[in-house]
Amino acid sequence: MGFLEELSRKLAEGVDRARFEAEKFQRVTAIQSEISTLRRQLDGKRLEFGDRALELFKAGAIQSPTLAAILREIEALQSKLTLKEEELRHVQGQVFIEPTTRHAQNVPVSIEPSSSPTPASLPPTLPVAGGKTCPSCGFQMPQTAIFCPNCGLRVG
Repeated sequence: MGFLEELSRKLAEGVDRARFEAEKFQRVTAIQSEISTLRRQLDGKRLEFGDRALELFKAGAIQSPTLAAILREIEALQSKLTLKEEELRHVQGQVFIEPTTRHAQNVPVSIEPSSSPTPASLPPTLPVAGGKTCPSCGFQMPQTAIFCPNCGLRVG
């Protein structure tokens, strides 16, 4: 067998192998698609079954402590979902308010830690015991502040 005949045979084998792999890939993809469709249908029927079982349980047609526990869990999850949806609407409705003056300086706010730290629950704009007010923007800051954290004015 000559070199060209051997080369031709190997090319034909390669083409046959590529055709086989392509057809195999198509069959695998088609079967995976059918499996996904069946799983979605199965999940839909399970959901429909569960909804009907809940209706019957709530109507008193089914008595089961297990279903009662599952129903309580469903109701708790529904309450959490409702709260999260409300939180999402709130966050989506927030609008950025551009400050009137902005300084992009990275400067220390105070030289030493405050002797009486402000409560973490209070926003920094609320009056702080022993604090001082920025003469430029009115921001309430710790007594030891040397720069206003809001507008950057040197106050100390």
